[in-house]
Formats: sequence, C-alpha cells, structure tokens
Amino acid sequence: MKNKIWYAGYIVSLCIVLIIFLTDFNKMVDIGLAVLFSAIFSVSHTQILHSKMMKNDTEYKIHVMDERNIAIKEKAGNITNMITLTLLGLATVAFICLDLLIPAIVTGAIITVQPVILILVSNRIEKKM
Repeated sequence: MKNKIWYAGYIVSLCIVLIIFLTDFNKMVDIGLAVLFSAIFSVSHTQILHSKMMKNDTEYKIHVMDERNIAIKEKAGNITNMITLTLLGLATVAFICLDLLIPAIVTGAIITVQPVILILVSNRIEKKM
C-alpha cells in the first residue's frame, strides 16, 4: 500500500503538466506549477526506485541498512538541522533590520516551532523502538 501512493505522484505530476500547457495562467503561476511538478515527480520517482532496489538489489539493501551509514546519516541530519536553524535565525534578524515584519514573524515562528517538532518526533520514534 505504501508504494502505491507514490504512483499517484506520477498522475498528479501529469495533471500539473497538463494544467501548465492547457491553461493561460501568468508566467509566475506557471513557474510555481513547474516547481511543484518537479518536486512531486522527483520525490515519487525516487521513492519508487528506492523501493524496487531494496527488493531486488541485495547489495544496495546491505549498503542502505549498514549501521555505519545509518549513523552517518543521523549525524549529518543533526548538523544540517543546526545549520538550517542558525540560517533561519540570521534571516529573521535580517528581515527585522529591513523592516520586513511578516517574513520575520514567519521565520521566527519556524524557529520557535522547530524544537517542539523535534521533541515530538523524537518521543514518537523512541516509543516505536
């Protein structure tokens, strides 16, 4: 069932392409739809390909499930998270300095909510293990 939802991404991507070509939206809407198309298509395709390789390619599965690789991914994810949070903080300060209050509020809210999300996700993962 999990894998079938990713095939729906192909259908959604096709619908977005048809909307782009068959409608007369302005250029900015078309660009936004193109970005949405590429995101949905690439995530769907990557997930389907990964699932197929996990089933059929034993060497790939061993490589993905290797404890060292899992630890590297976790550490890289944690470091990337800290860097992203720092960049969001700098962007918030820059928005405040430029008197752009709405973007400052949005980035500040993301910074505020992010640790709460981290705690909730960590607790959920801990309960599953």
